[in-house]
Amino acid sequence: MNLLLAAELAAIGAVAGVLGTLAGLGGGFIVIPVLRLFFGIAPATTAAVSLVMVFANSVSGSIAYLRQGRVDVRLAATVAATGIPTSVLGAYLVGKISFTGFDVLYGLLLLFFSFYLLRRRNAPPPSTPLRVPSAGERVLVDARGERFAYATSVPLSLLCGVILGLVSSFFGIGGGFIFVLFFIALLRMPAHIVAATSTFAILLTSPSGVIAHYLGGHIDWNYAIPLSLGGLVGGQFGPRIARRLSSPQILGVLGYLMLAAAAAMAARHFLKL
Repeated sequence: MNLLLAAELAAIGAVAGVLGTLAGLGGGFIVIPVLRLFFGIAPATTAAVSLVMVFANSVSGSIAYLRQGRVDVRLAATVAATGIPTSVLGAYLVGKISFTGFDVLYGLLLLFFSFYLLRRRNAPPPSTPLRVPSAGERVLVDARGERFAYATSVPLSLLCGVILGLVSSFFGIGGGFIFVLFFIALLRMPAHIVAATSTFAILLTSPSGVIAHYLGGHIDWNYAIPLSLGGLVGGQFGPRIARRLSSPQILGVLGYLMLAAAAAMAARHFLKL
């Protein structure tokens, strides 16, 4: 690999790192379309390389969010308890899927979440969470003294971990999509706490998926290393930008980017027909 290509991959990783930590999504939703559309990398390798970058990004982002005091460590650990074993399963299953099957599934995932984010961005915040099993109130005060009160649920967190781990390693996205869906849509958690805690949960769950991909021989380090270096840098900027943006602005930017990525992957296959 030449230096120019490595620099381009590092830049892509940096952009993905910023956007990934902005809302706790991990950044894989940017890297995966790039690897599939421009490099034609096989699904298992795409997922593996992306997950390595997501892990590096989550390390950087978690440090920044922990300094801000916005990570619910107990919630992230509960999610990771079931997310770690299912991430190994996801790494195994992605090796069994075809190129087209992977692109279709990932495109549908992007479409679902893009419409969800765009529909939700201007919705008024509900006054109470939905009724979920064993929901209890938690209060978190960040480093600046800002107080956040929200509901948590251990059964829901464990269920989230099962799905998050599987999706994380299968697609290489880190599973932040699932975390956001569970804790914003169901528990009405504040978006800033969700972003911080999701990033930390990805840090806890992604290593097992990376190891499983490594043992399966899926990781191409020529792509993974420069993308990860970029992700480390970008992960420091996402939390800083998130402080300056409102939730509707964050959700709008991410929703349109996901929609564009889904359209690009769909166009790639239609143009071949």
